Amino acid sequence: MEEFIEHEKLASLLNSIGDRVEDDHSEREIELMFLNQGFFRLLGYEDVGTTLRSEYTLPSGKKADFITSGKKDEIRDSQTVVYEFKSPGRKLTRHEEQLFGYMTEISAKYGVLTNGHRLRLYRNTPTGPEHLPQADLTLGAVTEGDASILIMPLGYLSIEERNIRTVAEHAAEEVVKTIPPNLRLDYSEPQLDVFAEHFADYLRDKYRESR
Repeated sequence: MEEFIEHEKLASLLNSIGDRVEDDHSEREIELMFLNQGFFRLLGYEDVGTTLRSEYTLPSGKKADFITSGKKDEIRDSQTVVYEFKSPGRKLTRHEEQLFGYMTEISAKYGVLTNGHRLRLYRNTPTGPEHLPQADLTLGAVTEGDASILIMPLGYLSIEERNIRTVAEHAAEEVVKTIPPNLRLDYSEPQLDVFAEHFADYLRDKYRESR
């Protein structure tokens, strides 16, 4: 399933960053590693300036390193996340209050704090950010299970769209099984249009059966 591929890719990416980080790297260099290695892109944030904001100015005038958020429509309703990057020599616990302040100021659902060696994920609640991180990962030793903890709260797709995508992928596989072996498909635009019609019919029939 695609979701598990994401877990594997995210774990590999974070480990690659952790292996590359040196103690003399700057905070900006850590930011660029995450950005250039495709961390945000893997999570689904490709529109810099819209769903991904850099040096985001908060109402107080302070600047958060990165902010991610969905489109706020019925499906892509990803929660706002604040990211703060520090240089490898900085202890993350000393910068928690800074991150928590940013999270509180814009009511971000989650916050991420990393120095390139460790990455911590914090959750916001109606009474304020939880001091106990939901995840505390050592970059360079991240497992797929660790990565799975990050994808749902940090990913661009909402839970609803992930569920819809999973159902659609499964349904598409079932439709492909019904195609006669002697029918050659090159998935050209005309063929995709025909496939889409049959796919829609298949889903309608399945929906009627389940009612």
